[in-house]
Amino acid sequence: MVVRYRRQDGSVPPLSDVVGELACLTATTAVVAGAHGPVTIDRAAIVAARVVAPHRRQILELERVARRGWRAAEVVDLDGWQLHADQGWTGRANSVLPLVTPRRPLPELLAEAGRFYAERGLPLQVQLPLPARGLLDAELAGRCWTLERPTIMLTAPIDAASGPGSGPGEPVELAATPSAAWLAGYHYRGGSLPEHAVRLLTRHDRVSFASLSRDGSLAGIARGAVDEGWLGVTAVEVAPEHRRCGVASTLMRALAEWGRQQGATACYLQVDEGNSGALALYQQLGFIEHHRYHYRIAPAAI
Repeated sequence: MVVRYRRQDGSVPPLSDVVGELACLTATTAVVAGAHGPVTIDRAAIVAARVVAPHRRQILELERVARRGWRAAEVVDLDGWQLHADQGWTGRANSVLPLVTPRRPLPELLAEAGRFYAERGLPLQVQLPLPARGLLDAELAGRCWTLERPTIMLTAPIDAASGPGSGPGEPVELAATPSAAWLAGYHYRGGSLPEHAVRLLTRHDRVSFASLSRDGSLAGIARGAVDEGWLGVTAVEVAPEHRRCGVASTLMRALAEWGRQQGATACYLQVDEGNSGALALYQQLGFIEHHRYHYRIAPAAI
């Protein structure tokens, strides 16, 4: 953020700016982690504040970290593009992440990536973080690639992610491996989990599976993974009879505390663009939009 605030009376100049991450926000103060350390500002002295859009490098770096939190069985480098494959379960684990602008001609690169996925019986799809990969997106759109699954990447400081939730002190079970009940409670896009999906979920050295029970039944689940100071939260699901009762925020709080113990200072999660309920919940917890992405699926013949 960039925050403009009034300095003490008599100061010259009377106003000052600080640029950095919003580390903490209370009813009376804001703490901005600037280039020279944290700056604490009285909220009454703030004249203006705005969110600064992340640089393309920051967008691509966060997407790289997010792939480390969701580790496919195969990851192959192709001239700076990462090719992920894991038997077709989820787009993140079975798509190209174009981290750099390649030196080779695009048709040649797409043909090689297409062969990689065809050998595994998978379609060729590319994840396009925006606006960092806007030119590539436009190029693929011009080649009649189909747009699918527009998604919003949200981020927050770890303290915001662990904000107050319903039912203080409710016991949330955290485990390094998912229980049978946890697996039964996760219905990715309405389906059950194949064995290779379970292997993907557990293929991580710092992962935690959270579950919350109420009235003798499983109320909700979530998964957290820590990589390079980031807590990635995925697989959040609340049983229909327990929705809008604080289950998701309670799970988030427990995972954020676990993530802090693992060294995480910030949290990210991905939400489908059309999931207004989840977006409203995470915004209440202090998450803001970092960037958006979608997938482009190759035509049958390229």
